[in-house]
Formats: sequence, C-alpha cells, structure tokens
Amino acid sequence: MAKKIFLIGIGGTGMRCLESFVHTCAMGMYDETEVEMLALDTDKDNGNFVRLRTLVDHYNKVNGGNVKKDTFFSAKIKYYEFSPGYTDNDSFSVLSKYANLDTHRVNDPSADLVDMFLSPDVRNMNLKDGYRAQTQMGSLLMYYAIEQAAYEAKYNLRSKGTNNLRDFLSALNAGNKQPVFVFGSVFGGTGASSIPIIPLAFRRADKIFERNNDVIADNYFGSIVLTNYFKFDVKNDNLNEVVARSENFAINSQSALMFYNEDPTITSTYRRLYLLGRQSSETRDVLDPANGGSKGVTGGQNQKNPADYIELLAAFAAYNFFKEAQKPEPFKDDQDKRFLCLEHDYGTNKLDFRLFAQEDEQVFKEKIAALTVASLLDLKGTDFFFAMAKEFGTIDLEGVQMDALHKYFALYNVGLDSNDNLTKGWLPQMNAGRGGQGIFFDDALFACCTLKELQKFKYNKQLFAGDNPARFDVGVFSSIFNTVKQKFVKTDENKRANFDDLLSRAYSTIIELYFN
Repeated sequence: MAKKIFLIGIGGTGMRCLESFVHTCAMGMYDETEVEMLALDTDKDNGNFVRLRTLVDHYNKVNGGNVKKDTFFSAKIKYYEFSPGYTDNDSFSVLSKYANLDTHRVNDPSADLVDMFLSPDVRNMNLKDGYRAQTQMGSLLMYYAIEQAAYEAKYNLRSKGTNNLRDFLSALNAGNKQPVFVFGSVFGGTGASSIPIIPLAFRRADKIFERNNDVIADNYFGSIVLTNYFKFDVKNDNLNEVVARSENFAINSQSALMFYNEDPTITSTYRRLYLLGRQSSETRDVLDPANGGSKGVTGGQNQKNPADYIELLAAFAAYNFFKEAQKPEPFKDDQDKRFLCLEHDYGTNKLDFRLFAQEDEQVFKEKIAALTVASLLDLKGTDFFFAMAKEFGTIDLEGVQMDALHKYFALYNVGLDSNDNLTKGWLPQMNAGRGGQGIFFDDALFACCTLKELQKFKYNKQLFAGDNPARFDVGVFSSIFNTVKQKFVKTDENKRANFDDLLSRAYSTIIELYFN
C-alpha cells in the first residue's frame, strides 16, 4: 500500500521549499508515495507561487497520476492551493471595519486594541502582496481567512481567492496518524504569521465542516523554522511604504524563536521542529540581478526569487520527519527536544550529500545524479529521450508527457530561450547561491554558459568532484550518447511499451553506468 504524506508551504519561502521538495520527488526519493501538497499564500500572483504551480503541472503530466518505484517521478502528487484573494482595495481597516469602530464609538476597546498593535500605515496598507513582516496583523487575518474559506466551502459561496482547503482537510481526515510537514520562514510576513495559527485555524475549519475528528491531535505535525537566510535592498522610492526590510530579519527571527519556544499551541502541536538559517555574513542577496533575482521587487508576479540550497535542506528536513513518522513508535525520543539543529561550516566545507540526507547520502547521490544526467541527455542536439522513444515506436513523440518532460528539465537544470541562450533553472540557481562553487557536482558543470559548452562537457568523467568520483568510460570512436544508448538497450529489454518504461529504463541505465 502506498504511503501518504502531507505538506503545507506558506508564503514565498514555503513555495520555494515545496519547489525543492517536488524535485526530490522527480529524483525518486519518494517511491510508492502519495503526496498531498497545499500551497498557501496571500499573494496568489507571486512569481514563486506561479513557478511552483507550473512545476507541479509539468511533474504531474510526466508522472501520469500513479505511484511508482525505481524510476524518475515516482511519487504521485495531488496539489491544492489556498489564497484569500485580496484585491487592491483590501486592507486591515477595510476587512475589520476598523473605521466604523473608530468613528462611531467613544473609547471602543476593540479600536483601542487595534491602535495599540497596528500603526495607521499598517492598518491601511494593501494586503495583495502579503503581510510584509507585520505578523501581529498577519496571524489574525490568516486565521480569519481560513475560517471564512471554511464557511464559503460549506455553503458553496463564491470565494474571491483560490480555495481548495476543504479538499485538503478531507484528505487529511481520511486517515489517522498521518504525517504533515509545514514550510515557512519566520522572518517575513505570511509564513511567520501562519505557522503558529495553522493548527488552531484548521481545527476551527473542521468544526465548521462538522467533522468529529481532531485534524491536529489525530495526526503528526512537524515544521521547519527558517530564520533569515536571504536579504534584499528596497528601492529608495519605497522607503515610506510598509515593506519587509532585510535589516529587521535577524531580530524578527529571534523574536519568533522566543515565541515558538514558549507558545503552547506550538509545543503541543508540532512533534518536531527543525532550525535552519545562515549567519548574516553569508546571507544571499536575492534581488541582485547578477544572481538572477528581481531588482527591488518584494511581491506580485515579478517576484521570482532564485532557488537556494537552504530550501533543499528544508525539503530534506521533511524527508527526515517522514522517515521518523514511519517508525513503529514515531517521535518517541523527541519529547524533550523541540528544536533539532544541524550545523555546517559554510566557509570551508563543500556541500555534500551527507549534509542533506545523512544515512541516505548514497541514495540521494545516485538519484540526483541520475536526474541531472537525464536533463543533460535531454539537451537540444542530443535529444536522448526523443530518440529512445522513437525507437520504442509506441510513444507519442509530440504527446503531453514528452512535452512536459522537456519543460520540467528546463526548470530543473537548464533550458533554452528563443535565441538558444541558456536559461538557468533550480540546480544552477542553488549553485549561484553558494557563490558558484562547492555544491554536489564539479564546478565545471555550472561554468558552462552556452549550449555548445554544455554539449562538449564530459559529464561521464567530470560530473562529480573529489578523488575517485563515480564515472563511466566512453570509447575512442564513441560518444556519451552512444554509450548510454547501448546500455539503455540492454537494460530491462522486456520493458519497452510506454512512457513509464522509457523513464524507468533511463533511470536504471544511468545509475548502473555510474555506480555499478
């Protein structure tokens, strides 16, 4: 029976953590697993939200809606979204009818409470681009948004936003002791606002749906506390606006950690919390155009912050959590440990496979290598998958799955624009976030700037850095393409019927060439 796991990504950081998680599924880290994934953000047009949505769409078309084993895209992902659907006219004052309280009543305690915690510019700021590090307001509004969404779903009312909340909670209620992992930062707005109130809001939503189960107590919840790991500089002409400012990220993180350590909802709900961040001297500037960021944009469709290896570490925190949840007595040793920390010397050590997957480092190494090589085989001029599918004679070469595979690889590694210039996807973006060196593979892989350079790159020998790296030889009168093709033809010769066979044979071929 397939395993089932649940993930919730909140805010921009949550979207990018889910993005990394999807790539681990594409590698094959979650064989025979059903993934129920909820993306939750106030900023439904955020570029990172859109990128995740596009990525999952390509993934699901390649996967075909099935759980699999020993292949790429082996997990089945069911994707949900929730967004309050704030418009250009929405603010705290509008949603709370604060103006009515302030104008028509004298010494109204509700208005006094608002005045105490929310300054006029915060009360009146537009909510469409998120809560902008105003967690004292964001937590209240997110709880209200989830409660309102539950009523809208129950009574079939029209929603301003995207509301798959009931379907996600229904799936969560369908079982018992199911593992749920929450991604979100604690130094920004939406994630920091939502992580503490998600348990209370979900429980409230379930009461509105009149369910008898306790969606919190009956399942295992875990989360990662992502402290300040990136920064950005806001344009000078935005200085009078309410925005999340990088200089406040460290103090925001410290305040959140103090709160999480004492808050009874946090301590009673989350079975395991993972702490992750960078020292301030190592923090990445995501809005530096040289690093592929969007200059001065902190919300909306133009906010397309690049992927960072910190988010992949977060995805592997979820991997660790899900492994623990499968034990006969899960989380038994965690009763006195609320924060589990992993330390790494950024300045002197290469990011290796063990840092991410611990005892499963070899599994991770093989799987990420196989997906990376597959993406290189898919490059224009090689077109390995197209060529092998053509030999099968049973696969639609212009079909949905083949098209989605090409598009997925472009988001994972590199693609081509209309002028055949390279576009850098998730893997090169992580390398850039590490300063252009020291992440998984030989730095020469990421130094290729043109399609021609990549086509000449000898990834059969140069894929891995270090002494005695995994490799395979190519004959004097052969090529990487022909060597892989010859091995591919000999691998699982009886499996030659459909697109799934194409992927599983490619997966087995690459791993056998490098590691057997």
